[in-house]
Amino acid sequence: MYTESSQLLRQAPDPAGARLTADGPLRAATGPAPLRALARRVTVGRPAIAWSLALLYLFKGCVCFATVAFPISATEPTGLVGAAGVVGIAAGCGVWLFATRIPLLGFELLAAIGALVTSVLVAHATTHGGMMIVAFAYPWIAIYAAHFFPRRAVNAQGLLISVGFGAGLLLGHLSHVAIYWVVVTVTIWSICILLGNLSERLRLQVGTDHLTGLLNRSGFLAAALRERALANRTGAPLTVAVIDLDDFKQINDRAGHAAGDQLLAALGRQWRERMRPSDILARHGGDEFVLLLPCTGPAGADAALKRLCSGEDPVGWSIGISEWLPGEELDAPLARADKHLYEAKLATSQGRRGNAVGGYVEL
Repeated sequence: MYTESSQLLRQAPDPAGARLTADGPLRAATGPAPLRALARRVTVGRPAIAWSLALLYLFKGCVCFATVAFPISATEPTGLVGAAGVVGIAAGCGVWLFATRIPLLGFELLAAIGALVTSVLVAHATTHGGMMIVAFAYPWIAIYAAHFFPRRAVNAQGLLISVGFGAGLLLGHLSHVAIYWVVVTVTIWSICILLGNLSERLRLQVGTDHLTGLLNRSGFLAAALRERALANRTGAPLTVAVIDLDDFKQINDRAGHAAGDQLLAALGRQWRERMRPSDILARHGGDEFVLLLPCTGPAGADAALKRLCSGEDPVGWSIGISEWLPGEELDAPLARADKHLYEAKLATSQGRRGNAVGGYVEL
């Protein structure tokens, strides 16, 4: 009962463009198969948001070293550029090593630091060519932000780059720099607006169940991993509940699949209104749902689950719950909750009623 659904959950794509699975984007990569296999081995265990930023820092560090080795002018501040290269290499290595421990805010701050360092180099550039070589880093930072960050962070990065580039140009005292600022700023905001909107729509499409409007498997996986990371830092408990509608097949057989779909959509809307804002509900497939209860242990899950019920629900459901312990993969609590769900179904068929605190409940 658990095996098929949990394996599909683990294999589902990340709603943020495979941000939380290390090899998601590489499956679609082009190029020779050995190179793709090598890339998968190198990035295994690291989320795409991490190894992408690490490679971005490493590449920019290499560009700084190339600029020092082959300066376009004898007046360029090669010492400062070389120091920036060292910082870039060190930052890339640090992101690579601590990839799984960095929260989303950390990645946003690291991208902002990259933009600020670029602005400092722009301010010290002595030629227009050197200034533009440095400014080439801005579009890549904007592309990274637009692909991985939420809208507010993308806009913040665009504003930071625009202001930072303008300040760097003013402090550098290069002549006729207005056109450079306009071109770069227009490019940056085009990336932030167009790519940011596209990425946001794709995240919603990939992570949302279109029938109920709830999260789907991949959307739930992404949200659950974020809550797990937060719980690891705060020590708060997490509880997973698996919900399965009772006799749903009979509704489909009696009234048709359209009526069954309407029932699922209605339940999704009603449950969203009854749950706490922090609770995460997803359609797991068919008539099965999964609910994540942050800051809630199994003993406190009963009250949260009771809120899903009303006296006018057109169908009943069975629930299996389990605490998600630190250090566990999501599969483990799902397996236990699915086992308790089976016990609840069995208890219902035998005319008994389970206890939610004990692990399962029939509602």
